[in-house]
Amino acid sequence: MLATVLPRHSKPSIRIGFGLRPRLLGALALTSVVTLSVAALALLPPLKSRLRSDAISRAQTAVEVAKSGFGSILPVKGVIPQQALAEHARLLHGRVIIWTRSVDRRVYDTEPAASLALARALARRAAKAGTNRAQPPELIRGDLLVVGAAYNDHHHRLLLEVVTHLDYVESATDVVSVAFLEAAAAGLAVALLLGVVLSSRLVRRLRLLRDATSGLDDGSLTDLALSNDVARDEIGELAGAFGQMRDRLRRQEDARRAFVATASHELRTPLTSLDGMLELLADDLESDPVDLEDARQRVARAKEQSRRLSSLASDLLDLSRLDASLELRSEAVELGELARAVIAEFELRALDRAIEVVVEGAEAQHWTEGDPAGLARIVRILLDNALRIAPAHSTVTVTVASDERFASLEVADGGPGVPRDEIQLIFERFQRGRAHRGEAGFGLGLAIGRELAERMDGALELVGEPPGARFRLRLAAVPVGAHVE
Repeated sequence: MLATVLPRHSKPSIRIGFGLRPRLLGALALTSVVTLSVAALALLPPLKSRLRSDAISRAQTAVEVAKSGFGSILPVKGVIPQQALAEHARLLHGRVIIWTRSVDRRVYDTEPAASLALARALARRAAKAGTNRAQPPELIRGDLLVVGAAYNDHHHRLLLEVVTHLDYVESATDVVSVAFLEAAAAGLAVALLLGVVLSSRLVRRLRLLRDATSGLDDGSLTDLALSNDVARDEIGELAGAFGQMRDRLRRQEDARRAFVATASHELRTPLTSLDGMLELLADDLESDPVDLEDARQRVARAKEQSRRLSSLASDLLDLSRLDASLELRSEAVELGELARAVIAEFELRALDRAIEVVVEGAEAQHWTEGDPAGLARIVRILLDNALRIAPAHSTVTVTVASDERFASLEVADGGPGVPRDEIQLIFERFQRGRAHRGEAGFGLGLAIGRELAERMDGALELVGEPPGARFRLRLAAVPVGAHVE
């Protein structure tokens, strides 16, 4: 039976059909076309209508003004002089026609050979309207505009008409349309050019991020390069966030490697020691006579290694619970009573090193709200560190206090203290101060303590200056008696 061998780091192929650049350019082009089309519809028809309205208004005004001039011409032997009519007609732009009121005879026409259909139609309308109309009536057929008005001279009732061409309206609209199209084409070209430049830069920056992302699976994180994208936009923020993620991954990878190395050492050492002491103890018990004193020493050392293993297992268990985000209890806890109970657990250890553990402020009650087991675990971590670091024949002080807002518990030792540049380091997982890196342990205690405190809406911090270290656990205070139902 043949087995199919798959590549170890096979990556799914990604086919980009319609990429970011064509989509961006298409969106810019479509937006430009739609915007220019809307602008053209909003500009050109109103412009044409406005030009026609202005032409009609000017023609009506000219006819209304010209009526008085034509009406002042005196007939000679009952006939209106053609020369006088021609002189007044020169003042008007367009063809001038004068009808009798009955529209059965032309009195004057500057273009006698031209068609009379449109002029006759308007003349009849003007004859019916009379001289009381507010504005002279008009008719438009194609590019011809006819405006007429009735008037009276000394012996006749006449109709004055002016026929003008509106072809200049179309010409003006065409000129504006051409200029608009040229401007639109130039604007579209500029938009596309800017779109090409912008999309090229965006695509190049995104490809750099893609290449950096694909490099996460290709070797060590320490060799992962990332472009220095400092632009103040969304891609710059993405690059910054990716850089932070890379740094976090590096720290986690370093912490994981340190944990594996530390765990293999810390667990193997006590197990090997415990196994050797049990073998030696078995040899002591089988000897005759039995060396009880040596057996007792072996048992004491075995118990010490067993406690060491128990402490390491407890740290790992607490860490797994924190990572699993298990819900903590929330109930009233009196810090003085909690401190005395935890101190009692370390009494023998303190006596072995001739260290005195004193409690200050416990004569009054200091209530807070949190998880009792979690708070006790924090105090154990602080006392364990203090007893391990404090010199023999010194004092470790546990101080409890509270005010209207906060309740606090402080543990202070007489050790060398923590250098300023390691204040934040000691609260990180698998990190230990330089002065204690040779000692047993994972470097998890303070990290677990701080995370537990933050899960209970509190804080664990290092206060004060060396020599000595003073750790403060601060939580919200609960007024005395408020916890009693």
